[in-house]
Amino acid sequence: MSPRSFFTFAVLTSLLVVGAILAVFSRPAPVEIPKDRPLVYSGLETKINDVSEIKVETPSRTFTLSRTDAGWGIKELSNFPVVFDKLKTVVVQLSQLRFLEPKTNDPERYARLNLRDPSAKGASSKQITVLAKGGDVLAKGIVGKKNEDLFGNGRSGTYMRFGDEKKTWLIEGSLDLGEGPADWTLKTIVDINRGAVKKLEIRSPKGGDVVIQRDKASQKDFKFQGVPQGKRQRGQWETNDMAKLLEKLELKDIRLAQDIPFEGKAYLGRIITFDGLVLNTRAIKDGKKYWINLRAEAFPGSDKKVETRARDISDALSKYAFEVDEKPGKKLTCEHINLLEGAGINACA
Repeated sequence: MSPRSFFTFAVLTSLLVVGAILAVFSRPAPVEIPKDRPLVYSGLETKINDVSEIKVETPSRTFTLSRTDAGWGIKELSNFPVVFDKLKTVVVQLSQLRFLEPKTNDPERYARLNLRDPSAKGASSKQITVLAKGGDVLAKGIVGKKNEDLFGNGRSGTYMRFGDEKKTWLIEGSLDLGEGPADWTLKTIVDINRGAVKKLEIRSPKGGDVVIQRDKASQKDFKFQGVPQGKRQRGQWETNDMAKLLEKLELKDIRLAQDIPFEGKAYLGRIITFDGLVLNTRAIKDGKKYWINLRAEAFPGSDKKVETRARDISDALSKYAFEVDEKPGKKLTCEHINLLEGAGINACA
């Protein structure tokens, strides 16, 4: 190695070493957490079993998780069932929150921490209130922005404020409140495997019908009814794919069926399985959202088990409207013409 090359190499090495040292010293040091800090909700850990109601207020919606004789449900949604483990997790999270340090008491700065009242225009906060059976408040607070890497070891912090106090706080711990009622429920609405489907009918509010069917479960392909002379279906795979419209169907949001404008606007579906289960659907596209309503019945002469399953499905789901993803939504609101060649972006599958 020539003297010039050696000198260049030495300079580069020195620069790398200096850079590494500067990176180490400029790295944010993990926050030193003092011990024995007070709990935000002292005593809640001993009253977890006393919790009877949890109210969550967001800028777009308020909902209440309520204990009933049948278990936990969402009060505003006729006690639609809640996943108990989700609820228990949030109550335990609340019981473990600890004060870390006070922050601003200037309301003009609340927006930076997402700590304005949830009712304020443009707010991003949530408020949680936890009540015991007699109405005693076990916990209440406005929950703001998370500080994910506050402690440098995967533990996060949360900005909060309480009651009418102007002071805000950085709290050790986090709360997973979700964005709405759907985040507290099971996601799967119904699961009707494509292999079980015998016939599918969808009647458009405009008057057209989509009908696909097959005679035997062993048949791979469904026959698309009513193809006009001189026309062809877009593709056999798309016709077959229509039968997946209730396969592992998941909800994005949930409302009472009476609150969604189905009347006069809905596509009416009828899905018949080989064992005689009949799923009746109403579906609309409202803006960019697809909403469906479901009820079930047993085909005449079906097995008692099918009758029981149909009754269970209707009892659990018929009062509700569910927002679903675009893929099943387009199938449930399919026009006959959109399964023919030339449908373009309006295709149902």
